[in-house]
Amino acid sequence: MGIVVILAVVAVWQRESPAKPPEGLESNEVVAEQSPPIAPSAAEEMFIPTIDVHADFEDGACRVKDGAIDPATLDKACTYTAADKPYSLPGTSSPDVVVIAGHTGAGVPAVFDNLYDGSADHHRVKIGDKLYLRTADSGDNWLVYQATDLHDPVKEGLSEDSSVWGEGATPGRLLTISCIQPANPLESSVRNAVVGWQFQGTSNTASEAETVSPR
Repeated sequence: MGIVVILAVVAVWQRESPAKPPEGLESNEVVAEQSPPIAPSAAEEMFIPTIDVHADFEDGACRVKDGAIDPATLDKACTYTAADKPYSLPGTSSPDVVVIAGHTGAGVPAVFDNLYDGSADHHRVKIGDKLYLRTADSGDNWLVYQATDLHDPVKEGLSEDSSVWGEGATPGRLLTISCIQPANPLESSVRNAVVGWQFQGTSNTASEAETVSPR
């Protein structure tokens, strides 16, 4: 009975259409120099419209298991921060890289499934694609990032890969990290899909009624 219930839940999830970005998200962008200041704070929602990725976020920092980032849920992303790492929460003035992780599913759906095509072994994100991130302190403003570099390192080498992390602090940089599920479902996942993004500015999705002051 339990298996039947689980399969039913998975089937419903697979039938659901991806959430649509809020109106104005892609048309109301302003460059960083014209953006309102948004202090670094917890990520709450993310869209990558070109590949139909939508993510809500777990509360708190990403779980770490056996020395590796391991989000606690399949259907939500998480932001990785730690006392022994310089990684920042997202904001217009983040002093170092923002790290966002999410699972891909082997036979079940997961939040970052659309980031990488395991069967064809290539990134679905293209250089220049936009990522929009809403945070606890951003209100109707969204941080806007643009894809700048793509990586698919072996998991054991990711932490030492300077092409991903840089040689020092990287303000305005964001990484999305997920696992690459191999085309053969019987094989283990041994590589990560990593996309580097750079902060570009903000976008505002407040409705016209909200932005007009009362008489």
